[in-house]
Amino acid sequence: RLLRVPGVRPEQADHFARAVLGPDVRPDDPRRGGALALHLLTGAARDGHTVTPLPDVLDGLARLGVADPRRAVEAALDEGEVVPLTEEPGFEEDFGEDGGDAAPPEPEESLGVARWALAEEAAAEGLQRLAVTAGPLLDDAAVRDLRARLAEDRSLALTAALGTGVSILRGAPGDLSRTAVGIARAAAARGVRAAVAAPTDRAAADLADELAADPPAGPGDAGTGPVIASLHRLLEPAHDPSAAPGTVVYGRGEQRPFDLDLIVVADAAGLDVELCAVLAEACPDGAHLVLCGEPGALPPAGPGRPLDDLEASETVPVVELDATPPGDPVAALTEAVRAGDLPAVDAPGREVVIVPAADPGEAVHRAVQLVTDSIPRALEIPVADVQVVAVAAGGPAGTGALNAALKERLNPGPGAFGGFDAGDRVVVAAPLPHAALGETGVVTGGGPHGLDVEFPGGAAVLSRADAARLRHGWAVTAAQARGTRRPAVVAVLPDAGLSRPLAVTTFGLAVRHLSVVQAAGPALARAVRETGAPDRRTRLARLVTQ
Repeated sequence: RLLRVPGVRPEQADHFARAVLGPDVRPDDPRRGGALALHLLTGAARDGHTVTPLPDVLDGLARLGVADPRRAVEAALDEGEVVPLTEEPGFEEDFGEDGGDAAPPEPEESLGVARWALAEEAAAEGLQRLAVTAGPLLDDAAVRDLRARLAEDRSLALTAALGTGVSILRGAPGDLSRTAVGIARAAAARGVRAAVAAPTDRAAADLADELAADPPAGPGDAGTGPVIASLHRLLEPAHDPSAAPGTVVYGRGEQRPFDLDLIVVADAAGLDVELCAVLAEACPDGAHLVLCGEPGALPPAGPGRPLDDLEASETVPVVELDATPPGDPVAALTEAVRAGDLPAVDAPGREVVIVPAADPGEAVHRAVQLVTDSIPRALEIPVADVQVVAVAAGGPAGTGALNAALKERLNPGPGAFGGFDAGDRVVVAAPLPHAALGETGVVTGGGPHGLDVEFPGGAAVLSRADAARLRHGWAVTAAQARGTRRPAVVAVLPDAGLSRPLAVTTFGLAVRHLSVVQAAGPALARAVRETGAPDRRTRLARLVTQ
């Protein structure tokens, strides 16, 4: 049970067991073996995998000193939290072109944590159901009328959205947001119940502002507009004390689906298998689901890669938007990085600033200087609109170190309310009923009643258990920041954990200004050129084709 606590290592749990149980402890206790098997699979899930080959699990158990790894796996299966996953090899892979007399190969035996394995199956079933039950949302004449006003790529995106149950839209963040809002607006103006789902309430507010600032294209587009909200709000989160830590129970689902015909998800590349399953189950039969994703961005923070798997399955239409020529230096740099290059960009208005740092300590110092002085003074962007983005939470230039330094300058205090003070910026590090992963807010007070936080979606009072899912939020990880753009971004990049997807995602968050605190030297350019996202072992691509 101790291995369920984040950060506890097997040797620590063993030491505790020996201290408490004394002579009664047995290293071959099947409960210990089962717990170690679950621990290995949970670690694989943290790396994004939903399935792990059985031989890999057996080897891992042997390295942990388990005398009978197969017995340990059986114990984990008996507990019900681990499930066996048998994958039948494809015929064409195994027999070649002529087949011959070769015997069929043995099925591949794998294991998965039940929580994520079952979610992946539910996501596949839901996506298949939507593809099968969908019909056209508008007649051919209406679609032709809408297409007449659009460029070819936008026309294809609109046609796919209105004509098929599930479609994928790829493009740069600005192109995606404009196209997503445009599709939903066009459909809503003709009586289709449409919604755009953003990653956070803050991102949804930005999309709503974009809709309001862009007048209708013609008199026929002036009808009721689409719903624009965070996916979290659309799913109607509910407080459930029995929910597993880090999970949220939603009111919308198979028994109570959306009252919508068209759902456009603005950053579907950030969906893990659990949230994808919840979304698919909440879509009623006949609804159309459009999944938007920035190419080359970071994979989801949780297990799986539903958007990439769905595209790889070749079962749904995929439309790639033609890139709008970069209109500013930030966009130009982001597009170059997406292509594997890290050029120097011309930024006459200091839209992009590279700040060298000799080591992580200097990187933290430079970031604090930028947030508290340089950016507000030189660019007149207030501190509230500046977001520091780091590679990871830990380490000398991680969010922990950055937030400690930023709090000391911006809002010093003793952490009177469970480590927080009134005025602290916080970020949701694990989903809450009150706010989605990555949502930021400001602490307004606290006491025996709980922690008072003002989120973009409104004020909330968090219990002590819920408040434990918050972290200081002046600096956040790229995984937490994704999908919510800010006027100014300070990217703090040390010499570890770098990749092209990390740079694409981080740089693409900046709207007006990007400062890159560069403590990586030549490692950054090398990572942009050579390091993509690590592979993930998943099953969704195969499941949706069955």
